[in-house]
Amino acid sequence: MSPQQATPRGGPLNTLAEVGRRTLGLVLIVLVAAPVFNLLQESSQPTLEAMMRRSGNRYWAFSWLGAGGLWTYLLFAAAAVVGFVARGSVCGALATGGRWLAGLPTRLVMAVAGVSGAGAALIAVITVYGSQAVLNDASVQLLQARYLVMGLGAAGVPEGQLQFWSVQFMVPTENGWVSQYPPGHAAVLALGFLIGAPWIAMVAAMAVVGGLGVRCFEVLLPDRVAEARIAAIATALSPLLVTLAAGYMSHATVAAFAVVALFCALRAGGPESAGNRAGLWAAAAGAAMGAMVIVRPVTGLLIGLAVTVGVWLCGSFRALARRLTPWALGGLPFAVAFAWHNHHYFGNPFTLGYVAASGPSHGLGFHVDPWGREYGPTQALGYTSTELSSLGQEMLGAALPVAAFVGLALLAGPRLSRGMRVFAAWALLPVLASALNWHHDMVFGPRMLGEATPAWMALFVVSLTWLAGANGPRLLADRRLLDAGAVVVFAALGVGIAAGLTGREWGGWGRVARHGERVTEMPEMPDAGQPLLVFVHEPWPDRLGGRLGARGMRLDSLRAYLGSYHPCQIEATLAGGATEDMNARCQREYDSDRLGALGLTIFLWQGDLPGAPGGDGALWARDLGPEANARLIAAYPERSPRFLARDFPGARWRITPYEEGLELFWGAPAGAESSAGDGADVPAEGDPVPAEPR
Repeated sequence: MSPQQATPRGGPLNTLAEVGRRTLGLVLIVLVAAPVFNLLQESSQPTLEAMMRRSGNRYWAFSWLGAGGLWTYLLFAAAAVVGFVARGSVCGALATGGRWLAGLPTRLVMAVAGVSGAGAALIAVITVYGSQAVLNDASVQLLQARYLVMGLGAAGVPEGQLQFWSVQFMVPTENGWVSQYPPGHAAVLALGFLIGAPWIAMVAAMAVVGGLGVRCFEVLLPDRVAEARIAAIATALSPLLVTLAAGYMSHATVAAFAVVALFCALRAGGPESAGNRAGLWAAAAGAAMGAMVIVRPVTGLLIGLAVTVGVWLCGSFRALARRLTPWALGGLPFAVAFAWHNHHYFGNPFTLGYVAASGPSHGLGFHVDPWGREYGPTQALGYTSTELSSLGQEMLGAALPVAAFVGLALLAGPRLSRGMRVFAAWALLPVLASALNWHHDMVFGPRMLGEATPAWMALFVVSLTWLAGANGPRLLADRRLLDAGAVVVFAALGVGIAAGLTGREWGGWGRVARHGERVTEMPEMPDAGQPLLVFVHEPWPDRLGGRLGARGMRLDSLRAYLGSYHPCQIEATLAGGATEDMNARCQREYDSDRLGALGLTIFLWQGDLPGAPGGDGALWARDLGPEANARLIAAYPERSPRFLARDFPGARWRITPYEEGLELFWGAPAGAESSAGDGADVPAEGDPVPAEPR
């Protein structure tokens, strides 16, 4: 697993590579140092552009003007002291610390990093999130994982009942009700369920990122062992990656598979891996990359190429060719399985679930997105600027301009070694993919870059070490300055992260805790002596969306409907046109939300599953009003109906007797007559879908 560092050669290709490196550095500096996000349109409405612009300004201010700026300037001062002033005993003491860190046994450091990553994720998922999912994305994949554990690729929900369970990101198909997401992450979560709990899989992923990351970083940075170890441990403790893992998000799974693929590629590329062993390691690298692709196809493909083929490009063409064949064979089973999955559920081997759910506008590129918003170069630049500006706060928990430091090293630093080129490709290719992707949000920070956290951390630590030496080439030639610089970096990161612990608004770990406020606490389940059917009251638009989605309306059309028409207009359309009592019906639907509402998705995966063999727990269902609910209750006579309700806005949600919940929300006991009629006008899934809005 030797690094096989390549000596840079002259010539046009290397000249072009140097120009490209410096250009990338300049672009990173501009995107972070200049408020490029202000290209986005401001609005008094909660539009995505306005929210990303405001987020970018907050991150920029903290990094350059606020507390983060203070640590940035102190870091530069420390670099100046080490690089220009410190000599003799001061520099020697710092160098001794760096040598001590580099001299520790690798397996000990691997254990420390692995335990740190697993421990941080375990604490977050248990104590902060209470083992709950934070976003619907994760809830849907947990639901899919439950079906996989039961041996079902998809759910066969009885006809006429899907309106009680249809949720965003689940797609009704001819072969069942299935998640829009590729099956890889759900399969990983299913392994966790089989062991005992889904969070076990995510804790294991963070152990892999930390432990195996130490070895990979050391091999890619053989002359910078202290920095490599600092970067690996910081990655394992990154608030961004820990939060993604604790929230059951697929980004952490991709990061773990990326580290595995990198480890295997390095073993396949080392001189000790000759003959068949090199082929086996290359096949394992291909398999790990295949696993990445069926978790997150675009970033999995790009990062997979960077950490496998990118590692081998520095060798001879013959050696590269020998590795490519077993590499491709290793990934082939995953490609075949993914193609079969897509064909079976979505009708074409190359049709992803995202497209089946939201239409062709879900694809990459500049166009109108599935929400009806224009996504063009301006949005791409603005969103990318915000994401890069946030890396310090979210990835490190300290308001440091990470991408600017990396850009400065790329612009003015020495040539990149093979290891640094691998890290640069791993870090920057997802940025390009994110810029071409219309979907952005900052719920967990720049989560679309989450799977590249290890690479960004390595680039950042090495860049800081170079800055600590203050004049690159002399730093590389002076072992004492290199070791001293590593200690300065370690101290600066420690101080910055410690400060971040106290900052609830901008500190990384404070933000991790704040994410816990988004989690809905599960109510205490009553001992009913029989299985339960528990109705969850969603907001009126969500109830309408569930009914439309159950009848096959695509997600982009559904969003257009809900955004273009008043709920009462949609209610009238679903009822077959205007009726004499439509005003009363709409008023009743509106009034039913007076106590508040919850999302159904967070509950579905934690009980008995729709369309699966019956269990003895709770089957959660959408509350659609007394008349529709009565039909579902009749279809499950073995289950005791209940309601998830509360007595007043702000009160704690609890499971109540069905009649009590019905009275609280709808003002009518079970079976009572109402102004909305007997429910005959509530459409079934087979009824025609209304025409698309113009």
